[in-house]
Amino acid sequence: MKKAINRGIPYLILALLIFAMAAGLDGYMSIKIMRIVDHALDGNMGLFKKEAIEGFILAGILLPLYLLTSITRGLYINRSLVKSKIYYIESLFKKNINEFQEENNAKYLSALTNDMNNVEQKYLVGIYETGASFISFLVSFIVMASVSPLVLFIGIGISALSALLTMILGKPLQRHERQRSDLFEGYTSYIKEVLGAFQIIKANNLNDKVKKDFFKKSKDIQYKGYIIDKISTYISALQQFIMMMSIFLIFMISVYMAIKGSITAGAVILIVNNMEGMFFPLMNLTDIFPKIISVKSLFEKMDHSLKNHDDYEETLDLDDFKHSIDFKNVSFSYDDNEVLQNMDISIKKGEKYLIVGPSGGGKSTLLKLLRKYFNPTKGEILIDGKNLRDVKKESYFKNISNVEQQVFLFEDTVRNNITLYKDYSDEEINLAIERAGLSDFVKGLPNGLDTMIYDNGKNISGGERSRIAIARGLLANAKIIFLDEAFASLDSKVAQEIEKTLLSLEGVTVVNVSHVIFKETKDKYNKVFIVKNKAVV
Repeated sequence: MKKAINRGIPYLILALLIFAMAAGLDGYMSIKIMRIVDHALDGNMGLFKKEAIEGFILAGILLPLYLLTSITRGLYINRSLVKSKIYYIESLFKKNINEFQEENNAKYLSALTNDMNNVEQKYLVGIYETGASFISFLVSFIVMASVSPLVLFIGIGISALSALLTMILGKPLQRHERQRSDLFEGYTSYIKEVLGAFQIIKANNLNDKVKKDFFKKSKDIQYKGYIIDKISTYISALQQFIMMMSIFLIFMISVYMAIKGSITAGAVILIVNNMEGMFFPLMNLTDIFPKIISVKSLFEKMDHSLKNHDDYEETLDLDDFKHSIDFKNVSFSYDDNEVLQNMDISIKKGEKYLIVGPSGGGKSTLLKLLRKYFNPTKGEILIDGKNLRDVKKESYFKNISNVEQQVFLFEDTVRNNITLYKDYSDEEINLAIERAGLSDFVKGLPNGLDTMIYDNGKNISGGERSRIAIARGLLANAKIIFLDEAFASLDSKVAQEIEKTLLSLEGVTVVNVSHVIFKETKDKYNKVFIVKNKAVV
């Protein structure tokens, strides 16, 4: 994650350069004010007017610089945050499908919302404020050194002591921030679960249980936030106390030196103004550092969530499917639970296969192996003589099309949901629609293919959703079509028509995992695999 954020460093450098110009000009204004006061007290009106006019000009220049400072700061934070989010999404979609499915999606949702918000507020803002505080301190240091080195070093000593004290007190923040991130992950998961089970909760009168659980999880998060705020408040209060006492002490020393004639009255004003310029940056740093350090654990957590446990390097490309997919003594286990054992089957190009079997018998696992979602625990799967494990996923996926029982639809037009944002001619689209039995559905839509689908298909029926998925597969002209209970939501007559269309496709291999079996089409399959008792018959 840090590498992605570091891509925003050029914007950070630009923002700090603009800030340095503004801070330097502001420091020079302090010197101007000292001279104006001293000339006024000396009664030198000529120099007083000259310095006052120059001061007004400088003040006018400061306004656009301050505006530019704000703009470049926002640009740095925006670009860095966008780059880090893009990096996270890109890395997330490099996850192995089986490993992604094993995780709770709430982990990734929490990372993209709560954790990214912490990255912005505590890391990106913190890095900028650290640079800005250092520049402010440096400017005040130079300005005060030009007037009284003695007062300067007294102020630095007090500031360093207070900074060390507040940094020690800020260490517990890192532990509490990590704990709150974990709480947010669980909270996000719970909210997702509750909203997904809305109908069940209402129908079974589980409102009281949901409210009780929600109250507890919300209370835990708020209490952890309260602890973090309380520690931050203690640190801030201590900082304010030390700063006020230090400023008062330096003020008294400066006045005493002015009485003794070591410095001028204007110098006293300059010292008091710039002591704040020294104290505030140092105090700010002691507040920022614990927050920046606390984000380190979030980076580690987010990077860990993106790692694939199976990092086997795939080296082969599959340009075309020409001959067969062969299972050689293949076994597969979910941890210690063996599902398939010593399986030998062959799926030949252009042939049609029906996979049936009892629930939990392993037919879905067999399909996942064919889709390259999983790799065999033992044995090997060969495609045209190449070990499927060595074939790059992206290369393999270009040759296959998946039609699921649970169809995902984008909140977009019917056209884009069928084409999946790829370019096809109207003739190709219309042919796929006709073969999938979607013609009457599309003709009945108010805007035809340009009609919008909302909220994952809430405004169309389950059968229409399934047919859109089948149209996708037909349109892709894939060499292999995998069907996973694709006909479960369809009318029997429509399902048989679509199945006949799929079985008549020349040169296309069809593998259909289904508990819906029609006598009229069963004999059209080249082979029926029955998966049960860890074996394939």
